[in-house]
Amino acid sequence: MLGVFVVAGVTALPALAVRAAADPDPTRFPGGPYFVIGCGVSLMSNDDPIALPGQSGASHHHTFIGNRGVTAKSTAASLVGGASSCEDIGDSSAYWVPTLFAGGRALRPLVGVGYYVRRTSELVRAFPPGLVMIAGNPNAKRPQSLSVVGWGCGGFGAPPTSAVIPNCPSNRPLHLRATFPGCWNDRDLDSANHKRHMAYAVGGRCPRTHPVAVPTLVLIFLYPETEQRRLLQASGRFGAHADFMNGWDQDKLDVLVAAMN
Repeated sequence: MLGVFVVAGVTALPALAVRAAADPDPTRFPGGPYFVIGCGVSLMSNDDPIALPGQSGASHHHTFIGNRGVTAKSTAASLVGGASSCEDIGDSSAYWVPTLFAGGRALRPLVGVGYYVRRTSELVRAFPPGLVMIAGNPNAKRPQSLSVVGWGCGGFGAPPTSAVIPNCPSNRPLHLRATFPGCWNDRDLDSANHKRHMAYAVGGRCPRTHPVAVPTLVLIFLYPETEQRRLLQASGRFGAHADFMNGWDQDKLDVLVAAMN
């Protein structure tokens, strides 16, 4: 158990726990009614069951939170009910990001936090069983939108301020934030690029092509002090991204999401 810790004046969430809240101010992070999970690192490997399924060791290096048994052969169905670094809360999903290296060594995050937020005027439905999705572009050669993925210095509520890894002062730890799309096409659990079945809401509403509002998953990885250290991410300078494979107990997820409406 990681407990409660304080970062840059912000009390962090109790790791390995679930919390629900309805913030009356949608302009303040996380931007609407939400629940949140905190997870320790579950494993680090060169597997990617979404982008390179079945190809063990073929990917750039990833840091996983959530399900402890993820391999390149994992599917969303195989994750359900598995052991998880998010404790026994019904979430055996897998969440992962490119590994961050400091001085040539893999840097282990302090914690990974997933906010499930209602950011649409429409009522949200739970993620369907089997859903997978990616936020950000691992092959990006130029800065990506900070509304999708970015780096920053400070606590969980601090906004991302850079498309590349900043060197944070000792009192403001580094974080990576990835925001997944919150609209689903009501048909496909995946797509060729692992993105087209999902879309981002515009002005709080889902597009007609993707009419089903689902929680917006905001994934944050918080790292230890990085001042005066040379930092590189496994996917390249601009290739920050995050992956999600749904391994929730569907009944528990339904209850949590219903409370957001």
